Amino acid sequence: MQFRLTLTPTARQTLVPFNYAYRLSAFIYAVLADADKQYADFLHGKGYEFSSTRRFKLFTFSDLIMPGAKADPKVGGLWVNSPTIEWIVSFYVDKAAQHFIMGLFQDQRCVIASPQHRAEFVIERVEAIPVEITSETVTLRTLSPMVIAEKSERGMDQYLHPADEQFGPLLVSNLLAKWGSLQTVVPAGAAPNDDWDVSSLTYRLLPNGNREAQPRSRLVTIKEGSREQTQVRGYYGFTFELSGPSELLELAVLAGAGRYNAEGFGCVGVVTT
Repeated sequence: MQFRLTLTPTARQTLVPFNYAYRLSAFIYAVLADADKQYADFLHGKGYEFSSTRRFKLFTFSDLIMPGAKADPKVGGLWVNSPTIEWIVSFYVDKAAQHFIMGLFQDQRCVIASPQHRAEFVIERVEAIPVEITSETVTLRTLSPMVIAEKSERGMDQYLHPADEQFGPLLVSNLLAKWGSLQTVVPAGAAPNDDWDVSSLTYRLLPNGNREAQPRSRLVTIKEGSREQTQVRGYYGFTFELSGPSELLELAVLAGAGRYNAEGFGCVGVVTT
């Protein structure tokens, strides 16, 4: 399920640190832990296993949607200039969990803190966003940067532009691995379904005549200030078409596309006409 959260800042002047995604991820784990510590520990510590080196959490979230926010590089953040902001949170869970999850987030206080700054919001409203994909082709837009990377000869990640010829195949491979991690559906590492034509799962970057709406990249620091600090580059601001079995298309929307979904990357929304 996808959910739209409406947040109200508690202070008249609120600055959100640039690298806020990791703090939002920690907030989600904390909310889940209050309701079901075992499930939260499972997601945080293990997740759904595809192989000994590939595990997935199967949730993701968007960038904060902050109309009129002003970037202030001198203080390292974004000034909130609207009475409310929005945030999309997405879980690959049964629809029966919809009201349970909505109740978890309603009225929560979300704190985004760094060594220099502290932003606090109250979640005033939680709405469910229906995601029902019945066709074999869907148009999606990025709601947060998407990370697709391939290894160089030196074993380093090379982050790919959405127009790169390997972007689509790697996105598809990642999505199939996510499906394979759902051991309650298929054994880990197995093909999704013998009845599916996996070759039909394809990606196509949709053209956009507006130069300012072309894919843009963002370098994001994860676990800023800790020993595990790392930087990844994702691309956002683009629309693409994904074709294949509707079950896999739904998985891409609810669990996220590409890598680092639980850290706030690869959140997508369905474009309706």
